[in-house]
Amino acid sequence: MKLVVNRCYGGYTLSTKAVLRVLKLKGKKVFAYVQTNCNDYARKVENLKLIDESFQGELFDRIYYFSEELDLCANGDISFDELRYKNEIDVNFDREDKDLVQIVEELDAEASTNLSELEVLEIPDNHEYYIDDYDGVERIVSGLELHVDGKRIVGGRA
Repeated sequence: MKLVVNRCYGGYTLSTKAVLRVLKLKGKKVFAYVQTNCNDYARKVENLKLIDESFQGELFDRIYYFSEELDLCANGDISFDELRYKNEIDVNFDREDKDLVQIVEELDAEASTNLSELEVLEIPDNHEYYIDDYDGVERIVSGLELHVDGKRIVGGRA
């Protein structure tokens, strides 16, 4: 079984390009937006801009993924009330998701962000595992490592 983990300090984060490719492989129609006014703490509306795979984001950009295009004002504004009733696409893919693994292998470094360094690791099929994390650096714990003093560690996945 192949799994995606992060190998650097920062945390597990997929690039926008990788997310869009995974969703495309899953046959989902997706519209991605970046919030352009996230540092304006006095804002009364959200200001969004439609983006695609070529988007090169900044650190901590807020990206939204929707299954339908949003009806934005000409300047990109959308009210909080209107936005809160829109359903975002869940992009928290399982680490062993076959589409995710395929895209991370294809894109290599382009699947990562400036806060992540994603890598595909392989463990034997049907092994229980969990992903151990220290400041964003992850490792897979499986097999005998899942047991301490003969007892199974809570949190393992089969």
